[in-house]
Amino acid sequence: MSEDTDEKILGTTTVTQRWRISLIKAVREEFAADGLDVEEGDRLVYKLRDGQIVVEPA
Repeated sequence: MSEDTDEKILGTTTVTQRWRISLIKAVREEFAADGLDVEEGDRLVYKLRDGQIVVEPA
Protein backbone atom coordinates (compact mmCIF):
# COMPACT_ATOMS: atom_id res chain seq x y z
CA MET A 1 0.00 0.00 0.00
CA SER A 2 1.42 3.38 -0.91
CA GLU A 3 1.80 6.04 1.74
CA ASP A 4 -0.53 8.48 -0.06
CA THR A 5 -3.46 6.03 0.02
CA ASP A 6 -6.13 7.02 2.51
CA GLU A 7 -7.36 3.72 3.97
CA LYS A 8 -9.65 3.09 6.92
CA ILE A 9 -10.83 -0.31 8.16
CA LEU A 10 -14.61 -0.21 8.62
CA GLY A 11 -15.03 -3.63 10.20
CA THR A 12 -14.94 -7.35 9.59
CA THR A 13 -17.49 -10.08 9.04
CA THR A 14 -17.56 -13.85 9.06
CA VAL A 15 -19.02 -15.83 6.21
CA THR A 16 -21.78 -17.88 7.82
CA GLN A 17 -23.84 -20.92 6.95
CA ARG A 18 -25.61 -20.60 3.61
CA TRP A 19 -23.88 -17.26 2.97
CA ARG A 20 -26.22 -15.40 5.35
CA ILE A 21 -23.65 -12.67 5.27
CA SER A 22 -23.29 -13.14 1.58
CA LEU A 23 -21.00 -12.08 -1.16
CA ILE A 24 -22.55 -11.72 -4.54
CA LYS A 25 -21.48 -14.37 -7.00
CA ALA A 26 -19.36 -11.90 -8.98
CA VAL A 27 -17.31 -11.07 -5.85
CA ARG A 28 -16.78 -14.76 -5.02
CA GLU A 29 -15.70 -15.33 -8.64
CA GLU A 30 -13.20 -12.44 -8.47
CA PHE A 31 -11.73 -13.86 -5.25
CA ALA A 32 -11.49 -17.29 -6.94
CA ALA A 33 -9.78 -15.75 -9.98
CA ASP A 34 -7.15 -14.36 -7.59
CA GLY A 35 -6.74 -17.82 -6.02
CA LEU A 36 -8.73 -16.98 -2.87
CA ASP A 37 -11.48 -19.43 -1.95
CA VAL A 38 -13.78 -17.74 0.55
CA GLU A 39 -15.72 -20.31 2.54
CA GLU A 40 -18.01 -20.52 5.54
CA GLY A 41 -16.12 -19.39 8.65
CA ASP A 42 -13.65 -17.17 6.78
CA ARG A 43 -13.18 -13.60 7.98
CA LEU A 44 -13.50 -10.62 5.67
CA VAL A 45 -12.51 -7.03 6.27
CA TYR A 46 -14.28 -3.96 4.92
CA LYS A 47 -12.04 -0.93 4.31
CA LEU A 48 -12.69 2.61 3.19
CA ARG A 49 -9.90 3.32 0.71
CA ASP A 50 -9.78 6.55 -1.26
CA GLY A 51 -13.54 7.03 -0.88
CA GLN A 52 -14.46 3.47 -1.92
CA ILE A 53 -15.43 0.46 0.17
CA VAL A 54 -13.10 -2.49 -0.41
CA VAL A 55 -13.77 -6.06 0.77
CA GLU A 56 -10.73 -8.28 1.35
CA PRO A 57 -10.03 -11.55 3.14
CA ALA A 58 -8.79 -10.75 6.67
